[in-house]
Amino acid sequence: MSETRRRVWIDTDPAITSGNGEVDDGYALLQALRSPELDVVGVSAVFGNTDIDNTYPMAQEILARAGREDVPVYRGHGARGERGANEATDALLTALDTSQLTIIALGPLTNVAAALGQTGAELYHVDEIVFVGGRRVGLEFRATPDQADPFRDLNFELDPEAADELLKLNVPMTLAGWEVSSTMWLTNDHLETLRGDGDAVAEWLADQSQAWLDNWVANFKAPGFTPFDTLAVGWLLRPELFEARRLPAEVLFTPERPLFHADQAIDGRDIIYLPSVDNDRFRDDLMARLLMRPV
Repeated sequence: MSETRRRVWIDTDPAITSGNGEVDDGYALLQALRSPELDVVGVSAVFGNTDIDNTYPMAQEILARAGREDVPVYRGHGARGERGANEATDALLTALDTSQLTIIALGPLTNVAAALGQTGAELYHVDEIVFVGGRRVGLEFRATPDQADPFRDLNFELDPEAADELLKLNVPMTLAGWEVSSTMWLTNDHLETLRGDGDAVAEWLADQSQAWLDNWVANFKAPGFTPFDTLAVGWLLRPELFEARRLPAEVLFTPERPLFHADQAIDGRDIIYLPSVDNDRFRDDLMARLLMRPV
């Protein structure tokens, strides 16, 4: 492990509610908090998987359950296009004033665009924005080949203008979207391991994940569920496990839907795009961190 911990800010839209919400934000938060390579200096909540009145207290709850009340949690924006200052954007800008910072964006980019778009934002202090969104040209999001209707690129589509604004700011950006996570599964066996070998928060996370996993198995005939957001954190921890490509990217506003595309043929600004990961080694690393085992 490097002697210098990487300063990170996590912007998140957790929706672990009543055991049936999307759970991957919770996994990513616990993964980051239990990784000594990272210094999580702040967490901001944003609307996305559910509304801000749910994501904000859920982010607070996850950190409290993890015993990390030392990490402040800030309430951010609740709707597409909001760009004003609030406690989340102010805190993010304060963190940027201090020194280099990596931003892990697990939900819509609303808070991040609102902060970095302000006059005087210390953009040269942004090491990287790792965003769970974007696609290569022509890629559709399906859990299995039998899935009739593809998923939306939800984090991006809930505020596509925010992605466009950040591209134009020319800050370093990595896209850890659907493609890199689409074959990485957590199964019932992994939930049982978290229940049997983990602490109270790992057990709680597994219990909250059961309905989500059962939904994926029943509705998509999948072997488990995909912990999308953990790949963004994992890129910072174990980059050697990932295939990474430098590609031009652009945001397209078409009549059908907005698209955040990366492709060599695009005349856009360069980003890092992650198409694949060593699934077995990544999953082993993720489980070790969740269980607080050596990695």
